Amino acid sequence: MAFIVKGPAVRMKPGCGREWHCDPVLLVPCPTCRAPVGTRCRRPSGHSGPFIELHAERDLLADRQGKYGPCPLGLCGVANRSAQGSLPLFD
Repeated sequence: MAFIVKGPAVRMKPGCGREWHCDPVLLVPCPTCRAPVGTRCRRPSGHSGPFIELHAERDLLADRQGKYGPCPLGLCGVANRSAQGSLPLFD
């Protein structure tokens, strides 16, 4: 489960601690629910809120567009998928 963070976002992977002024997912529109930049994802019913999960496609789009920036550990993101080995894409 992944939720969009309101305010500053911090990567919790041990050894990283990377921070962003806002959740990078909010910097791209959602290709799944069509939520615009700056707004949370929506359920099929159109409802949105703090307990609505983000769509994986939006997270991947933000990563592909470089909104997360490079991973200081060289492990996170689609670009480092081969370095991740059998690690899951999302944690």
